[in-house]
Amino acid sequence: MLLVLLAFLKLFYVPGVGSRLLLHLGLKSSPLYYMKIELGPLRSLTSLRLQSVRITGDELECLLSNSLALEQLKLSGCKEIIFLKIPCVLQQLKSLRVLTCSRLQAIESEAPNLSRVYLCEGKIKFSPGEALHMKDFTLWRVNSICYARAELPSIMPNLERLVLTSCDEVVNTPMLPSKFLYLKHLTITMVSGGAFSPSYDYFSLVSFFDASPSLETLLLNVSSGRMEHESVFGGTSHLRQLPEQCRHDCLKRLEIIGFSSAKGLVELTCCIVKNAVSLEHLVLNTLPGRGWCSKVDNRITCRPFSKTLFEEALRTVAAITSYIQDEVPPGAKLTVVEPCERCHSSSR
Repeated sequence: MLLVLLAFLKLFYVPGVGSRLLLHLGLKSSPLYYMKIELGPLRSLTSLRLQSVRITGDELECLLSNSLALEQLKLSGCKEIIFLKIPCVLQQLKSLRVLTCSRLQAIESEAPNLSRVYLCEGKIKFSPGEALHMKDFTLWRVNSICYARAELPSIMPNLERLVLTSCDEVVNTPMLPSKFLYLKHLTITMVSGGAFSPSYDYFSLVSFFDASPSLETLLLNVSSGRMEHESVFGGTSHLRQLPEQCRHDCLKRLEIIGFSSAKGLVELTCCIVKNAVSLEHLVLNTLPGRGWCSKVDNRITCRPFSKTLFEEALRTVAAITSYIQDEVPPGAKLTVVEPCERCHSSSR
C-alpha cells in the first residue's frame, strides 16, 4: 500500500504547488510494484489529509518519516491503523486531527512542537511525550472529563484551550492538587441518549474551576432528553460550597446550555458565581439544547416540547430566581434563556 501511495504522490506532484495534499480516495491494495520511488515531493509537503485510505500504522510512520516539513496531519476513516507513531523528525508538525479511525488503539507522538490536537475516538490512548508546546487540545471519548482532570495537568502543563466531549460520563471529577495554570478557555459537553445518570454529581465539575486560575471563559453543555437528578427544590435546602473560599480573578464568561434545576448544577453555578469576582456575563440556557426556540435560534417555528421538558424549564427558571440571581456580582450581566410564547403553545 505504501508503494502505491508514494507513486501517487510522485505522479500528482507539481513543483511549487505540492505543499498540500488531500487524499479522499478510499485507496485499496494494488498488485502494482515499484522498485524505486523518488521521495522528493514529500520533502516540501506541509499539509497531509488522509480520508478513508487503507494504510497501516507502519506504512504511515514510514511516510511521515520522509515528510520533514509537515505542519498539519489529519486522519479520517483510516480503519487499518491500529497503532500510530509520530516520529521525532517531524520538527515542524503543529497540528494533529484524528477522527473515526475505528480500530485505532493508541497514538505515540515524539513530535516536539505539536501544539494543537483534536482526537475523536472512543478509548484511544494518547501519549504525547513532552508536550510542553501543547496549547489547544480537543478530546471526544468516554469519561473524557474525569480523564482530563486527572491526567492532563501533568502531561500538558501549558494548555490554554481545552474542549472535552464525554459520552455517558459516569465517573465524578476528582478534586486534585494539580493545576491548569495557563488554561484560558474550557468547553465541556456531556452527551447522553436520554438522561444523565442520577449518580453523576455535576458539582464535581467545580474541580476544573478550582484548578484553573487563569480561566476566562467556561462553556458547559449538559443538554439531555430528561432530568432525573434530585431537584434543588427537593430534600435539604443546604447548598454545598468549596471547602475553602476560592477567589477567581480571571473568569469573565460562564455559559451553561441545558441548565436544569438539578441540585448539583445549581450548587456548581452558585459556587462559581460567588467566587468569580471579574465575571461579566452569565448565560443560563434552560432549553434542552440548541435549535429549540425560534426566538433564540432564528427558526420559523419552535420544536415541540414534551410536557415534562416544559415543566422542568419553568422549574429551572424558578431555581435561578431563588438561588442564583442574587449571587450574581453587580457588574455582571445575567441572561436567562427560557421558552418563548411559541414554545409555550407548542408544549400544550
